[in-house]
Amino acid sequence: MKPDRAFSDLIGRIYDCALDTSAWPVVLGEIADALGGVMADVTVVHPLEPKLTTAAVYNWPDELVERIQASSRINPTLAIGLTAPLCEPLCTTRDYPDLHKSRYWRSCLAGRGLYDYVLAPVTRTVTSFSSWGVVGSEAKGPFTDEDLELARLLSPHIKRAVEISGVIGHQRVETGTLRSALDALATPALIVERDGTILFCNRAADAELASRQVLRENGGRLMGMTPDAARLLGTLASVGGHGMQKGIDAFLTDAAGRTLHATGVALEQAGEEIGSPILLLLREPEASLTTPLSSAASLYQLTTAEIQVLGQVLQGHALADTADILGLARSTVKTHLEAIYRKTQTHRQAELVSRIMSLTSPLKR
Repeated sequence: MKPDRAFSDLIGRIYDCALDTSAWPVVLGEIADALGGVMADVTVVHPLEPKLTTAAVYNWPDELVERIQASSRINPTLAIGLTAPLCEPLCTTRDYPDLHKSRYWRSCLAGRGLYDYVLAPVTRTVTSFSSWGVVGSEAKGPFTDEDLELARLLSPHIKRAVEISGVIGHQRVETGTLRSALDALATPALIVERDGTILFCNRAADAELASRQVLRENGGRLMGMTPDAARLLGTLASVGGHGMQKGIDAFLTDAAGRTLHATGVALEQAGEEIGSPILLLLREPEASLTTPLSSAASLYQLTTAEIQVLGQVLQGHALADTADILGLARSTVKTHLEAIYRKTQTHRQAELVSRIMSLTSPLKR
């Protein structure tokens, strides 16, 4: 699939999922087809437990979903989600080539005709992160550069759809109920025309406009109070239908230093109730998920392999068990562990765990 009309149509259906989460399985099927995959998912991971929940799936057998969820503690890819850049697709055959040797693959995925997995983390909070992914078959083989580029183009739009559905509460918003759904939010939500004409404000948005810190209302139109806000409104006015269909993100900072994350998407699928305007949500950016493992990866510049090993060590696994879980030779795990010791200036596993666990943790917030 090329970034043409078919691509734009797929983007539009991704944004439909923001207001109707029941559409995700069908849309995930379209995404899987576009990448040449056979299964797809949107997953939420709580790494501190650890716990994995599939928010939406396409073509995943129920028994496999249950097995995957029950095997969170031995899933070596979870550490990647903690440390990888948001919206940047990862491919197991490239970024974790030993996955097929891991206990996780052997116990959950082996013998099913599956081969590669492309995934991208799209959101992180202080307690969880979410990702989307597509599984490829043995017949297809590894995902190609073209597949990964398409995944890279899709990721920001999936991210916005996931964030919006999360704000609205993962409920289906039917035509005729959109205003009431938005009015129940604590988050400022507006429906505006591209020229800034205000069609709807929920109570939180009324209060935000009345504060006149970032945006205000003037003669029924939205006006920017800061350069950031003025640029956002200029962007809304300048984009056409297909341009807006791709969504807009902006960060608006007021004179006091407060920052709001503005997300805008077109609402073509909402019907005659509101025409075809823009849904604009204003949120305070959530603090990023910060765990000892992610802090260590950044502070000590750990490689992907070292992150995998350290993740298992922090769960209390000994060297031999870590080797079995990751599908690596004991000597290879020992080499990675020795590199971690050098980088962290520690000498024993207990000392290493103590050093890493002393780093920033969400439990200390």
